[in-house]
Amino acid sequence: MMAVLTVFLLANFAGRSIYRLTFVEQLVTTALAPVEALVSRMSYGLQSVTSSTGQLFVVYRDNQVLREQIDQLRQSELNVTEIMAENLRLRTMLDYKKGVPQFDFVTAAVIARDPGAWTNIMIINKGSNDGLSKDMPVVTPQGLAGNVIQVFATTSKVQLILDPRSAVGSLIQRPESRVAAIVEGNSARPMSPHMVNLSRDADIIRGDKVITSGFGGIYPKGLLVGEVTDIVNEEGGLLKYAVLNPAVDFDRLEEVLVIIRSREAAPVLPNSTPTPLNPEQNPAQSSKGRGQ
Repeated sequence: MMAVLTVFLLANFAGRSIYRLTFVEQLVTTALAPVEALVSRMSYGLQSVTSSTGQLFVVYRDNQVLREQIDQLRQSELNVTEIMAENLRLRTMLDYKKGVPQFDFVTAAVIARDPGAWTNIMIINKGSNDGLSKDMPVVTPQGLAGNVIQVFATTSKVQLILDPRSAVGSLIQRPESRVAAIVEGNSARPMSPHMVNLSRDADIIRGDKVITSGFGGIYPKGLLVGEVTDIVNEEGGLLKYAVLNPAVDFDRLEEVLVIIRSREAAPVLPNSTPTPLNPEQNPAQSSKGRGQ
């Protein structure tokens, strides 16, 4: 009997203990619920921030890759545009060379121009190693640019027809005129050379084309120099001069052609005895005078 009672009391006590523990757990759970919720929200927020940070890093990295690709595409576009422009210029030069088979050319690139003498001198990347020598004419498909005045092994200095020290023997191309004179650079109007020492009654009109006369031996005959844009009577004299618009755009010179050999005879000066020329002789070598 005593044993049965003892078992009953122990069972009752155990049951009460279990009940109390469950009740305490409920109290603790209830009390900690807000904290757990806050911790849960913070954990979720931290996880979201971490995830967002990772996504932002991925977006930033992808953006950098896209920027690099865009820069590469832009550079490629610039390169293609530059190649196409160069190809057009060289094709124009090739067509010009085919049209004047009497001349042998060396193609040269303009590598330097003095800012202080922009309209006077330029440097090209060909020299004596390429067959160039002093007084050789320099042209473009548009017309006459100048002549070589100094030669080095791999470079040369070219005097432009805009230089006031330059002098080009020229004539009016119009058949009814054929007036001959000298074209010189003008320091007051650097981009507008003048055809000087014209008599007041010389047959020259606006729009006349001016070409090289071939006299003097430096420039072969027929190279386009420019077009007459104005005619001015000199004060107190019997002369006038013509203002020219050069055939060559000197602000856009990138490549030029140097005439290293001509297979046509130079024109004979009036009242002079014709002198036979070697077919392989450079016209620049037949005279060392100014380019008249």
